Amino acid sequence: MVSGVLAGLDVRDDHAVVALSGALRLGTQADVRRLLLKLLTDHRRLLVDLSRMRLEWLPAVQVFPAVLTEAGGWPAGLLVLFGADDRMATGLGRLHVGRTVPVVATLAAAQQRLFERPDRVVRDRELPAAAAAPGVARAFLRDTCTDWEVPAMAADAALVVTELVSNAVQHAGSESRLHIGWDDRGLWIEVRDYRPGDDARPRPRVLGAHHGRGLHVVAAVATHWGVSDHPDGKTVWALVAVPPAPRQIHPSTRRRRDGTALP
Repeated sequence: MVSGVLAGLDVRDDHAVVALSGALRLGTQADVRRLLLKLLTDHRRLLVDLSRMRLEWLPAVQVFPAVLTEAGGWPAGLLVLFGADDRMATGLGRLHVGRTVPVVATLAAAQQRLFERPDRVVRDRELPAAAAAPGVARAFLRDTCTDWEVPAMAADAALVVTELVSNAVQHAGSESRLHIGWDDRGLWIEVRDYRPGDDARPRPRVLGAHHGRGLHVVAAVATHWGVSDHPDGKTVWALVAVPPAPRQIHPSTRRRRDGTALP
């Protein structure tokens, strides 16, 4: 246990409450990460009291969503922050931490929020540079959609995942990391490879009998997609949007072909 940032721990029947203290800055964020990761591993459901912790370096607040992702993401780990002072609350808001880790004012509000899905949920999986990687990625996607209670998204998203991971294996020739996120816009899929240079940048190809269909499939299924370059590789991302709800016709608006209303 990391004593430097730990002010108290209260283990209850279905969750634990940890109080943090001291300064949250570059030099202490690693201690916060280790402590919270251990507590999430041990207890799975964790409320974090920030009332005795002060923010001294804004980027350090990213430690909270990073810990939740490392612990497997929601619902493998449940994490809520409460009691932040004005400076801490402002920092959490500026970097949108509350979208993935709920931020509330009081312990009572944190206990109520604990079992609700955050506005944005994320999950990562490292994949090998091997022919089996697309299958592993699809299984991970299906399990994730089931856990997030959006199983209807899995079929279209699986097409995107297959093509992006296959591209990393066949063209980048590197290991990759699959990142899946869900928010009110839909399912976000990112595949990060580790091959530097522009020669492996994906582009839709002219369709042939046995090749060239991958990114055409992605473009057809995804609402948006694109590529982000890094010094040591690239990330190809896509958004599979939430399908529109079927249009409901109120019984009072249903009519016969002659225009008279149905009973």
